[in-house]
Amino acid sequence: GMNINHTRDLVRLANVYYDDTRSTPEKRKNDLNHVALCTWAFVRSMKRHLSPEAEDEAPFRAELYDKLPPQQAEKIIKAAHRPNRALQDLSFA
Repeated sequence: GMNINHTRDLVRLANVYYDDTRSTPEKRKNDLNHVALCTWAFVRSMKRHLSPEAEDEAPFRAELYDKLPPQQAEKIIKAAHRPNRALQDLSFA
């Protein structure tokens, strides 16, 4: 529960602290969508990390390829510790 609350806070804070004076509405939308997707990827990677492989590996891969750019999805899937890789992406978002 705490991870979900903290990631929700990250998205909320990104929306509040985004500097609108340095971007267009379209860039703002794209940037904040990127933060939201990276946040989702972290939460989804953590869920997969804690779930049995037989139950969740195929849906996990399908969802990542559906929602993320292919290169980002591939890096998370190939990572030794997927939640940490997703968290790295979130750190740079």
